[in-house]
Amino acid sequence: MKFSHIVKLAGIALVGLMLSQQGFAKEKVYTWTDSKGTVHYGERPPKDVKATLVQTRTGHSDPTPAQVAASQPKAEPAPPAEDPRVAQAAALKDPERCAAAKENLSILNTVARIRTTNEQGIVVPLTEEDKVQQRIATQKVIDQTCE
Repeated sequence: MKFSHIVKLAGIALVGLMLSQQGFAKEKVYTWTDSKGTVHYGERPPKDVKATLVQTRTGHSDPTPAQVAASQPKAEPAPPAEDPRVAQAAALKDPERCAAAKENLSILNTVARIRTTNEQGIVVPLTEEDKVQQRIATQKVIDQTCE
């Protein structure tokens, strides 16, 4: 193996070791190559050489949805309702969704030109037939979510 390969491997191992240390990983790390072709790493690059900032990682990652769910307190199961349809209807009651649906219906009932995005991602105006279908669907949401 050539000496330059050994130096590069040693440099990579040294950077890996330094980055694995939490205290060091928080500092800025620069890399540069000297006139002999040797790669160097350090907190402060020399003034006469072009250096590149190395992106370091601390090993921290955001929790996954499963970890978040596991850390949340378990909700008590609801007591069984006598009629499943009554329980389902009660679960659908949502004041925020109700208010949004009522606002959407009032907009659909105006003469304003309403635009939507189609399956190809193109913004197109709603036709009168589309508005009628949207009114029917919105009224169903109002019937389900409003008390």
